[in-house]
Amino acid sequence: MTRVTAVHGHVATFDEGMAALRDGSADAVVWFQGSALHVTIEGSDPLRSGSIGGAVQKALVEAVSALGAGGGDSCSATGAGGFQCVGVALGMSVTAPNIQIERLYGSDDYTLLDYLAPVLIAFFAFFFIFLLSAVSFLRERTSGTLERLMATPLRRGELVVGYLAGFSIFALLQAVVIIAFTVFVLKVHYTGNLATIFIVEAVMVIGAVSLGLLVSAAARNELQAVQFVPIVLLPQVFLSGLLIPVQQLPDYLRPISAVLPLTYANEALKAVMIKGAAISDTLVLRDLGVLVLFGAIVAAGAIASIRREVA
Repeated sequence: MTRVTAVHGHVATFDEGMAALRDGSADAVVWFQGSALHVTIEGSDPLRSGSIGGAVQKALVEAVSALGAGGGDSCSATGAGGFQCVGVALGMSVTAPNIQIERLYGSDDYTLLDYLAPVLIAFFAFFFIFLLSAVSFLRERTSGTLERLMATPLRRGELVVGYLAGFSIFALLQAVVIIAFTVFVLKVHYTGNLATIFIVEAVMVIGAVSLGLLVSAAARNELQAVQFVPIVLLPQVFLSGLLIPVQQLPDYLRPISAVLPLTYANEALKAVMIKGAAISDTLVLRDLGVLVLFGAIVAAGAIASIRREVA
C-alpha cells in the first residue's frame, strides 16, 4: 500500500494520512507515486496552508543533506519547486522531481475573500440583528407598549416568544439578503448546499435576537443599549475565529471561546462552505445543537429579566 508521511513526522498508510487530514490532526501529508512527490494540504485555512509547500521542501532538503553529510553531499532548492543534491565525493548530481501540491479543501481559484466569507457572513448577520432587536425591544419598553401588554392575560413567556417570533422574521430576511449578496454579487465560491448555509445562519440569528432581548432588559435607554454592543461583540471578534483561529488562541482564552455563539457559527459555516459538509455531518449537528441551546438559555434569561423588572 502507498505510504504517506505527514508534515509533523508520523508515518502511516495513505488512508490513515487522509483521515488525519480530514479530522484536523494533520496539516498536510506527503506521499510518493512512482518518482513524483505529492503534498496534499488541508487547505481550509490559507494562512496555515500557504507556507506548507515551502516547509516540506525545506525539510526534504535538510533530510537529504543530513543523510549525505558523511559523503560530502549538499542539497539546495531549485526555482522550479524541487531540489538538487550534489554528491561531492561521488561526483554526481541528482535533481528531484518538482513537488506537486494538492488541496483537500478549496482550490487555487479561491481568493482570500472565499476563505473569509463564512466568518464574515456570521459576524455581520449577528451584529446587525443583535443591535436591531436590542434597540427595538428597548423602544417597546420606553414607549409604554410593553407595559400595556403586561396588563393583558398574556404570560411573560408568551410575550417574549411573540417578540422573538416577530423580530426573527426580519432577522431571517436580513440573513437571506446577506447570503444572497455574498454568493450572487460578490461571487464567493462555496462547496456545500446553500440551504444548509441558510439553516446554520437562521439558527444563529434567532439566538442573536434572543440575546438582543436579554441585553435590552438591562438598558434604560438606547445609549446604554448601544454601549452593550462592544461588550458583547468584541470578545466574539477576537476569540471566535474571526481574526485568529481558535486553535492558535492561548489556553487560558479557549474556555471563553467555547461559550461564544459565533465560535460555533463560524465553525459550522466553514465546514459547509469550504469543506462541503452536509447538515447530517457530526460537526455541523453539534454546532447547531450548541446554537439552539444558546438561544434557549438567553431567551429564558430574557423572560426572567422581564419578570424581575415588572415585579
